[in-house]
Amino acid sequence: MKLKELYLKNQDRRYSAVESVKKDNVKLEMKPLLTMKKNIVWLLLMLVIVIGLLLLHFDLKYFLVSMMLIGILVLVFIFGNKSSLTCCKDCLNVKQGVQNLNIPYENLRNVYIGRVSGLLFFLPAFNYNIVVRYEDNFSFLRELEFSLLCSDHNEVEKFINNFEVANIVEQRYVVFEKRKFLRRTLGGALTFILAVLLTIYVLSVGGMKIF
Repeated sequence: MKLKELYLKNQDRRYSAVESVKKDNVKLEMKPLLTMKKNIVWLLLMLVIVIGLLLLHFDLKYFLVSMMLIGILVLVFIFGNKSSLTCCKDCLNVKQGVQNLNIPYENLRNVYIGRVSGLLFFLPAFNYNIVVRYEDNFSFLRELEFSLLCSDHNEVEKFINNFEVANIVEQRYVVFEKRKFLRRTLGGALTFILAVLLTIYVLSVGGMKIF
């Protein structure tokens, strides 16, 4: 089942509390290296195109800086998307980078698939993620989000279905989602404005007249 289908099928989980966990040792792991390996042809093609564009007006300094930036972006992608979620006996274990967190099931509130919208090169883009909502020691709702870009879809389906949820819509979670949506809308608008201003500035520095 595709992520879009899983997302649409499990919308009710966003507002329904987790009641129980069916099995232990059910794991969802994000593997960016495997994802890159599966798409190696497209990645190499993109790299060749970038190198070709840089060679049109070759400058050793800019070429080396560009290659270094590409390498940094690759490392950020690998370490930023590598994570795992494991259903243990008494808690949900979360690992990402140096973070290793155990969330007791009594504090776990929701586990669902979310969709994040944004802009990619000024075009609308969507990404799906797994969202873990829980209560901290002060009873405040917290969320952890993990991109599903580097996940196995069958593993995602198995993991999300391992949680039994109540058939009741919790109004507290509805209010929480509305506030989160407002924050993201404002943040997205601000990011777009900054991107436009930065583009105008870079083009102006390069001697191109914008207006």
